[in-house]
Amino acid sequence: MHTQRPGRWLSSLLLPGALALAGPTLAQPADPAAGLVLQPAAYRAVIGQPPAPGSRQERDDLAILRWNQRSRTPAGIVHSWRFLNRNLSVFDAAVGADLARTSPSLYAGLPAFLKRADGLKDQLKDALARPRPFVSYPDLKPCLPLESSWSFPSGHATWFATASLLLADLLPERRERLLPVGLQGGYVRAYCGVHYPSDVEASQRLAQAISQELIASPQWRTFKQQVAEERSRLLLPPPAGVPLLSD
Repeated sequence: MHTQRPGRWLSSLLLPGALALAGPTLAQPADPAAGLVLQPAAYRAVIGQPPAPGSRQERDDLAILRWNQRSRTPAGIVHSWRFLNRNLSVFDAAVGADLARTSPSLYAGLPAFLKRADGLKDQLKDALARPRPFVSYPDLKPCLPLESSWSFPSGHATWFATASLLLADLLPERRERLLPVGLQGGYVRAYCGVHYPSDVEASQRLAQAISQELIASPQWRTFKQQVAEERSRLLLPPPAGVPLLSD
């Protein structure tokens, strides 16, 4: 049986020791993404259709999920829980700074753009209505909390990948550190069995397309100018240097 790109899915998780679980809650500013509307029709071709039940691609999905279930480790499960909440502080180690404290305007404003991505993802997910893998296959036992929404594309994978791409546009000096963390936010969804690998791959394509539109928008250009001073502060490394992201 052919297995698609197993190296990314079969327990090959980064284990960043410095990823934060959550950051402080800040007052929300005026919406910096006001007037920005993403049209679902423009993105349907980007994600395509979910694999049909019984197809070879679904069999490959299931083979990966069942291998992950057999081979999970306690460290891998704890790592997966670090991405349970969609919070920008998970990128602190990749940046080498406390985002919430060092760049409060960026930290408070960036979620407005991610909210547009989330709304678009919800419309696509509802239109395609793919059941979660553990719903269709009861032998799959997720290691993250169960969710009742549809499976394709993954909301967590879309959010984390889009966040990493937007942060990389703001901080190109940290791009090679940010993008792997963003991908991890999706990989853990398949590692813990709450999404099919194909859900996550579709989300990564979606995040690439969404981030391109967001970055090209006048709202983003204005926001980028507004947080320029904070971006400079974020690039100041801590005394011991930026932390390693894997063991």
